[in-house]
Amino acid sequence: MRGAAAPAPLRGAKEARDAVTLARLLRGTLTPLRGDEVLALLEPHRPRLVPKPINPLAAMLGQPQGRLLEALLRPTAPIILDVLLPRLRDHLIDRIVHNKGSAEDGLPSALEVAGALRALVALLRGAGRGAVLSVVSAIEADARADADRLVRGETPNTSANDDPANATSNVMDGLAHALLRFEARRLMLEALGATVALRDVVYQSRRLTRHALRRAAEAMDGFGADRGIKALHASLATLASVDGLLVVALRNLDDQEEHREEANAFVEPADRKAMNDCLSAAWRLSDTLFDLVGKAANGGDLDELLFEALLRQLRSLHQFCTDLDHAGRPPVLDTLERRLAERIRALAGLSGERLVGTILARPADPAKARRLLARGQSLAQLLYDMGQDGDELEALALRLVVARDALNHAAG
Repeated sequence: MRGAAAPAPLRGAKEARDAVTLARLLRGTLTPLRGDEVLALLEPHRPRLVPKPINPLAAMLGQPQGRLLEALLRPTAPIILDVLLPRLRDHLIDRIVHNKGSAEDGLPSALEVAGALRALVALLRGAGRGAVLSVVSAIEADARADADRLVRGETPNTSANDDPANATSNVMDGLAHALLRFEARRLMLEALGATVALRDVVYQSRRLTRHALRRAAEAMDGFGADRGIKALHASLATLASVDGLLVVALRNLDDQEEHREEANAFVEPADRKAMNDCLSAAWRLSDTLFDLVGKAANGGDLDELLFEALLRQLRSLHQFCTDLDHAGRPPVLDTLERRLAERIRALAGLSGERLVGTILARPADPAKARRLLARGQSLAQLLYDMGQDGDELEALALRLVVARDALNHAAG
């Protein structure tokens, strides 16, 4: 069996590095010495059939900078047009579209290369603009294909045999990563001055962001409607990927700031609606979680692993509310954050009272008391993780100590 083919190397790395230097040299004050630097920089790229250029600046002392630049570009333009610009085109497509990297030290950023490409085309008065258009077209087509694939739900890194929780988490992380790639595309198109393509890529990014928020809302609402294990896994995985969800939410809020759509009594802007629907789903999920956790903390029959999973969701919901820092942060997040903290504090108080009541009850039920003790410890940890280390946590901790001592004494 033949081994897999090695990935193709990143094209145009040397040309990219030299082009950034060349653009810097040509933007500065031209002197005969600088002309020598330009010619020496371009010499390794000179095709065989192109005569070796001679520095024309030595005989032009005192001439205006515009004439010096024109004189220097005349013998060097064939090298820039025929060698450098096509290689810069290939280099940027490899990095932005094909997501290739390089282990080479000192490689300029893709934005620096794009800036050099645009600057060289401008210095050549538009000659070589085809290289810029090729990069722009490739980025625009890649963005559109990426958005179409993800909105259709195609996830090449998962399969039907994957664990549902991991698959859902991978989907949310994948969507967040895709949005970060859209940010890179946007920056690149801005550097290239491609305003028309930029508008299309921004549209595709907004479309993908709304899709990601809808996926999150569906996963959270699914558990409220079903409460089955599969729905729990989907909901848990969505919130477990809280960093990915934060990336999606922040992108949506940025979109709302950048594209203020006029709302009226009949139409809600699509970006705002996607966010509001997701936050409404989070609110409903919190109701479901507190209903189940409250029954379990009161002694109800619930698998311990499931109880811990429910607490993790509450912790993730609270983290999402507290970490979403944005000037356009919806007020409902503050309300949900306070509500989560208030309800978990109240639940901790009831849990402590129920634990003490079970310890003092006759006939004794040590198994139930130990179950409540374990759940009380988990609630105390949740309070601490949420930064709720006030009187309620101290009261619960004291009751846990008393209950543990009583159970150990009874067992002895």
